[in-house]
Amino acid sequence: MSTTAGQQNSNEMDTRNSGSLTLKDVYKMLEKEIETPALQSIEPDTFQKIAETLSNLRSQAYEGVEAKVRDRMAEMLTTSSSLMIEARQAKMSSRDEPLDYSKVTDEEKYILDGKRELNKRIDHVMTALVKGRPKVLESISARMRSKQIVVRFLKPIEAFIGVDMNKYGPYAQEDVASLPFENARSIIDGGGAIEVCVE
Repeated sequence: MSTTAGQQNSNEMDTRNSGSLTLKDVYKMLEKEIETPALQSIEPDTFQKIAETLSNLRSQAYEGVEAKVRDRMAEMLTTSSSLMIEARQAKMSSRDEPLDYSKVTDEEKYILDGKRELNKRIDHVMTALVKGRPKVLESISARMRSKQIVVRFLKPIEAFIGVDMNKYGPYAQEDVASLPFENARSIIDGGGAIEVCVE
C-alpha cells in the first residue's frame, strides 16, 4: 500500500472514530436518497458531521499530489452533500401527504421555515393588491424603507449618504455596521460586504 493510500485509509478511519462521515458514507446516503421516492431517515446530526469532516479534511497540511487529492475529496464531498440537500428538499416540496418531521434534520427545518416565510410574504402582498388594500402595501413599504441590515465590510468604503438621507461611513475592512436595506444590499451585491446574521 502506498503512503498516500495508507494516509487516506487512516484519515477515513480517523473521521469514523471522531463521529464524522467519509465521502463513501455520504455517497451511499445520496445514492439511497436518489433511488427511492420517499424521504429517507438520516441521523439528526448528519450535516454537522459532514461539516466536521470537511473542516478536518481542509485543515490537513498536505503538499503536492496529496494536497490535490485532499482538495478533490473535499470538492466531491461538498458536491454530494449539496445534491443530497437538493434531492431531499425536492421531496419535501412535492409531497402529497403530511411531512414526517422525524426524518427532517434541524438544518432542513430551518430551510423549510424560511420557505414558509417567503410564501407568507408573497400571499400577504398579493392579497393586499388583489383586495385593493393600499394601506397594507404602504405599511409594507414603510417597513422596508426603515429596515436595517448588519454588514461586515470586506474592503474599505468611503462615506456616503444613505437612502434615509443619513451619513454612513467611512468604513474600514472588517468594520461592522447597520445600514438601510437598499444601501446594504447594493454594497453586498457589489462584493464590498457580507450580511451578518443577527438571529
